Amino acid sequence: MAQPRTFHEVCEDLDRRRNITLGFERIDSLLRLLGTPERSLRVVQVVGTNGKGTTAVALSAALQELGYSSGAYLSPHVLSYTERVMIGGSFVSEEEFVRAMGEVISLADANDVPASQFELLTAGAIKLFYDARLTFAVLEAGLGARHDATSAAPAEAVVLTNVSLDHTEYLGASVEEISHEKLASLRPGATLFLGTKDPTVVAIAREVAGAAKAHLVELPLAEQTHESLSMQGLAPYVACNVRLGVRVAENIADRRLGPDDYQEVARRVVGALPARFEIHEVGDVPVVVDGGHNVAGIRAALASVRQVYGSRPLGFVFGVLRDKDVAEMLAIMVEEGEFIILTRPTSERAADPEDLARELRRQGAGDRRYLVVTYAGDALDIAVEEMRKVDGVVLVTGSLYTGTAVLGALREN
Repeated sequence: MAQPRTFHEVCEDLDRRRNITLGFERIDSLLRLLGTPERSLRVVQVVGTNGKGTTAVALSAALQELGYSSGAYLSPHVLSYTERVMIGGSFVSEEEFVRAMGEVISLADANDVPASQFELLTAGAIKLFYDARLTFAVLEAGLGARHDATSAAPAEAVVLTNVSLDHTEYLGASVEEISHEKLASLRPGATLFLGTKDPTVVAIAREVAGAAKAHLVELPLAEQTHESLSMQGLAPYVACNVRLGVRVAENIADRRLGPDDYQEVARRVVGALPARFEIHEVGDVPVVVDGGHNVAGIRAALASVRQVYGSRPLGFVFGVLRDKDVAEMLAIMVEEGEFIILTRPTSERAADPEDLARELRRQGAGDRRYLVVTYAGDALDIAVEEMRKVDGVVLVTGSLYTGTAVLGALREN
């Protein structure tokens, strides 16, 4: 009999399988080996460029407030693999995670299924939802939708948060191409909930929904305000995601949440996901950790910082992955900030901070405007000291993996 695995061993095994795979052969095999648990769940898939995680958490919480048992599958994690699976508003325990993921890994290995990390996690999450006898599984897509493992579980509803340029090497070089990729999982009879008013995306959504014989619901998000949710400690862009999740749940259930229930959903989202406009005080300096990982994400984080902290001086701790639009992200920060500290995210795909410095020099940024500090903990310390001198704010951004490094340093301290 095989020895029980520890949480550390399962995590190491998943880390070794961290490669990008496309297609459904492996995830379909895993689900069949598990007895097709996805067929016993009502699946809602959340797709889009930004805001998928908070939308999924809010949607799952709203479904619970409406009387349905629900869980959310999320990616990526920041501090622990357990952040990938939420049931009843809480992340699963390490023991629950090991039990499900260990079984899936063993099944894959015993049956020669060369599944990737994301495919194993997707199958394990669905198993956890099935074992918990949930009604709804809210699945956050990892990369697009056409070949994403979450699309192997037929969704009765698909939620599109928004579309901007990201992962262009896989999804296409334009908003039009990326929109088609993100809507490719839509099936006949399903409902597409649209969380954006971008006219290009709306036109494509109407076209794709019509061709797929799916229903389209364009949610009237503009009629809502941020005020009540901001009181719950939500950044404006997070409040928008919460509002979207609630509206989708209400449409699925065909009834509305009361004001108290709505506030309970907002309360559950506050602090649920690490590095999503997570605010710390280091000494007397506010440190905002936000995983904005593309141009649209950086702009949203900046808008939220300005709404919360006004025109206070701003310093950046910035680390990014190699496949991003680094030039435009840096240009935004040069315009908005006092200075930028360039660091390295905790990822093998991290961009070299020295390369970022060369890009800043190409843009004409003076030497006093930036500093290369490879270790994120040291970068944070320097940023805090500089902002203390001018009553400023530190924004840590560029990647969730940059957030991982900084949050780890904060917890050590």
